[in-house]
Amino acid sequence: MSAIRIASAVTCCALGAMCSTIPVGQSAEIKSGVGKSGQATIWITGELLPGDSDKFSSAVKQANDVGRYVANVRLDSPGGNLLEGAKIADSIRFGKMSTNVGKTAVCASACFLLFAAGSSKNVSYGAQVGVHGASNENGEETTASGAATVSMAKMAKELGVPPAIIGRMVVTAPSDMVWLSPQDLQSMGTTMMGKPSQTAATGAPLPLEPGQVARQTPQQTRPGDPTSLLPSSKTNAPLTWESFVNDAIEMSARQNGGRANSMRGCQPELKVCINAVMFKMDGTDAMIKVTKDINDKIIRREFCAFNNSGDIRLCLDWDTQQKHRDMKDARGDWSKVADE
Repeated sequence: MSAIRIASAVTCCALGAMCSTIPVGQSAEIKSGVGKSGQATIWITGELLPGDSDKFSSAVKQANDVGRYVANVRLDSPGGNLLEGAKIADSIRFGKMSTNVGKTAVCASACFLLFAAGSSKNVSYGAQVGVHGASNENGEETTASGAATVSMAKMAKELGVPPAIIGRMVVTAPSDMVWLSPQDLQSMGTTMMGKPSQTAATGAPLPLEPGQVARQTPQQTRPGDPTSLLPSSKTNAPLTWESFVNDAIEMSARQNGGRANSMRGCQPELKVCINAVMFKMDGTDAMIKVTKDINDKIIRREFCAFNNSGDIRLCLDWDTQQKHRDMKDARGDWSKVADE
């Protein structure tokens, strides 16, 4: 049994959760044909649903029956059922097939596993490749979907996905999406095809969208205030949680030998669990922290800066913009001592 196949009925249940929050519709169109190279190519277009892994196996067999080796899989899928994605990814890796995301194509969520399984990976400038955590079939975060996210991260690791990208997958809610940059894709051995897109013309600032915060000015902050560390404090453009998480994970990975310094802990008495990434920013110890309830639903997103002794931290609630100060006791437990 290969490393990314499902090892138990419990894991199968977790992996059956939907990895994307798009509505259920027709299953993906999976067909085989002959590409420009003259070798067999399989196209996967649309949402991944139960049964699609069997359709993929049939397409491979159809090509093999006429003496053709499937060399390439072209992807254009927003994601879908994680178990089906895992099975197809396993077949792609076993068959040493390359994966390709064309100029106008999207490969996100469960589709990312298919892409990562390619013996070689190619993405055209203009394509979109994205990652996020798992949800159930109703788009909700549950205990089972949390387990599915962990399983998805393990599969991604087996496929050689860099820790920084896996970290983004784990901390990004199913309702959000982290779109990988060309540099991110190249970090996992991807060949970028074509020419980079032109940057958008400078003009009036776009209105803020949900999840974005107005950038602070240096005059609005004071030493030790986490907002003074935000990249947002240096420009007038909006900063999203997703982009800040990406930057934090990349910094942490650079500062820790290529592996982000992440931690997870649960507080049964409060019925919450916390995922965090630690890093240094402008010489200050800092942390991004996501708190989830017993159903694995995000209830708080925070950015914290520590004092020099590491026993006091000032945290900014990303969504409410409220600040509070925490202190660590002799046992190493943190408690809120004041609102700012």
